[in-house]
Amino acid sequence: MAGNHRCVDRFEISDLVHRYCDALCERDIDAWVGTWARDGVWNVGRGPVAGHGELSLAFRRIMALFDHVIQLTHNGEVAVAGDGAKGRWYVTEYGLTAKGRKTFYIGHYDDQYRRTPDGWRFDRRIVTWHYHGEPDLGGVFGPPEGYET
Repeated sequence: MAGNHRCVDRFEISDLVHRYCDALCERDIDAWVGTWARDGVWNVGRGPVAGHGELSLAFRRIMALFDHVIQLTHNGEVAVAGDGAKGRWYVTEYGLTAKGRKTFYIGHYDDQYRRTPDGWRFDRRIVTWHYHGEPDLGGVFGPPEGYET
């Protein structure tokens, strides 16, 4: 029976990761914030942001920089331990900034998840940037200028 629970947990966490991306693409701040534990921590390389209020402000600030953003989740892994879990998911992100600049990123998220009464939520989500530049990979591998690894 424990194996079945692990499969269900993995499915629910995978669904959480995909709902996060969908909310980002749709600019649905309520759905995006709803993927987080109340005190969840997000760090995309400019320092950690914690809690629903700060997460909401950070999401609004970042999304204001873009006219369009599409984030796609690729391969990932999840390890469940009771009411907590860890995972890693690779992503690509295509964007068009408000100033008309085209962006392309490759990275991965290192995640910690928490089971809550409302289901699995992000407890911590930290991105590592692998590439930014043109989709032909003629750009720079590593984090964008001004971001930490």
